[in-house]
Amino acid sequence: MIIYNDCKLCEGMSREHIDRRTFIRTTGAAATVATIAGCSGGGGGGGGGGGGESGTSSPPGEDVEPADKIQYIGENTPPTKALRSITDRFTEETGIEVEYTLSPLLNYTETLASDLTSEAGNYDALYVDPYNIGAPYYTDLEPLNAYIEDNDYDYEDHIEIHRIACSEYEGDGTIRGLPYDCPTILLAYRGDVFDEYGDQATSDLGFEAEPNPDMTWSQYMQVARWINENVPDDMVEYGTGHMAKQHQSLANEFEMIQWSFGGTQLKGFDGKDPILPDDISAGFTDDASIQAAEFYQELVNEVAHPGSTTWGWAGVAEAFAGGKLAMAPEWHEFNGMFADPEASDVAESVRWTLAPKGPAENRNVQSHYGGSSIGINRHISPEKKKAAWMFIEWATSEEIQTELLKQAGGTPTRQSVYDRSEVKEASEMPAAESPMPNVVPPILEGWKLDNVGQRPHHPDWLQLEEVIYSEGSAMVSGDSSPEETMQTCANRFGNIL
Repeated sequence: MIIYNDCKLCEGMSREHIDRRTFIRTTGAAATVATIAGCSGGGGGGGGGGGGESGTSSPPGEDVEPADKIQYIGENTPPTKALRSITDRFTEETGIEVEYTLSPLLNYTETLASDLTSEAGNYDALYVDPYNIGAPYYTDLEPLNAYIEDNDYDYEDHIEIHRIACSEYEGDGTIRGLPYDCPTILLAYRGDVFDEYGDQATSDLGFEAEPNPDMTWSQYMQVARWINENVPDDMVEYGTGHMAKQHQSLANEFEMIQWSFGGTQLKGFDGKDPILPDDISAGFTDDASIQAAEFYQELVNEVAHPGSTTWGWAGVAEAFAGGKLAMAPEWHEFNGMFADPEASDVAESVRWTLAPKGPAENRNVQSHYGGSSIGINRHISPEKKKAAWMFIEWATSEEIQTELLKQAGGTPTRQSVYDRSEVKEASEMPAAESPMPNVVPPILEGWKLDNVGQRPHHPDWLQLEEVIYSEGSAMVSGDSSPEETMQTCANRFGNIL
């Protein structure tokens, strides 16, 4: 069984300054009140029965029979839809049925947060978004260290960034989820445009015009302008497009640029280590953040496709696949769509590289991490916990990750999958020819700790990120200057923190 809900909660959010209670009511996320009231600050440790308890647990013993049915709740992402399509294999192997409840991000967040804070135990295996669920509610998630040890589960096979970003919240090695999916913002671009016009652009601009890991954001904007002015519209309409709608997508895109310029949303946080210091405070007012805001406003308002202020990540993906854009920062798992000739007009020409570099001398951020894990509800019976463990162990295994990759449903988090000869061969093929398009982008490079940026594990991050995209939307719409926007973000962050 699969249950879908539809919602556009964060897309219609007003930019007016709102207090916590109004924000909670507006998003419908009333279940997060307990977290916001009790867990502000860098420490985390949200709702219900975890309550600051030790990060240890004893797995159900051999005398415990696993439940014959469990409930899985998650965001309706391609990896989970693909997983659901093959879950009958798990049922055949174990006799355990899995019922899925899938919905958009904020719907899933609201439902699961309510279940965790009430300790109702309606859901057993949990998709754990690290920012909406993991950071505020990690004490309601079953610690998995003993499960991993007792079952010889190769946790270290998961690439380091996935373990850091998705599984560990306390800084003491307690594991609250197994890495599962890992969408990451990189840079997509049209190879055909640069094959035909790249040499001319390079000659005119005085630097390599085709996107590459050494390209800077300043050069990126110059190349986009050049395409606008020199490449015929019947080949491509605009040099770039951006996810600048009043939506979480704007926050994600701007965060990456802000980090690469050397700025920060929180003082003491550099976009690298998600575990925050205790004395965290609002950032945004540093010179680097203001410069990043000035750059982003100019890029979106003066250079990018005019549709950018109406596009989230899906809108950018559709515009790129439709041939309207020569370049665009985008979540790499859209490559399955881009490489599909039935869904894309650019399947034969799509290429990927790292996002451009910023001017920060002490920090490199050329990708934005967005992965999640799967965990176990701490407030369920031993029988349910045992069955849920068997399911998440299966779902994150090398075999199943490889199968999901072949379906273009997910991107593996395990190094052993990338070491397979068939995966290595696929990673070297053009997108349209690859049987595994999610490995075509330079994803392993993007996950190197020197290159990746990631959001902090702050229990109020859902609310804090709303500040970024509501004020950022006002800025790109021309309602406030970059400096005013950064100051307003700092003020609103200060009220929340």
